[in-house]
Amino acid sequence: MLRITQVSGNGAPTLKLEGNLAGAWVGELQQAVAVCLSRWPAVQLDLSEVRYVDANGAALLHTLTNEGVAVCNRSRFVAQLLEGGNR
Repeated sequence: MLRITQVSGNGAPTLKLEGNLAGAWVGELQQAVAVCLSRWPAVQLDLSEVRYVDANGAALLHTLTNEGVAVCNRSRFVAQLLEGGNR
């Protein structure tokens, strides 16, 4: 299960993720980011409470960061994943 909470920021929203980025939740995150980007010029992901990321979730995070989506407050696990340590 993944909880996605939109938090207002300084002009751009932050999506705070809590739980596991896996399975059907990968598509939910992709849709939530798309909705935010349709309304604001940027969006940020807070990954501090992400406990698990499957291969599709990792691929989506790489795609989003390559497209300019900012990531903040990531755990060591997620940081290594995004840096390519667990591919």
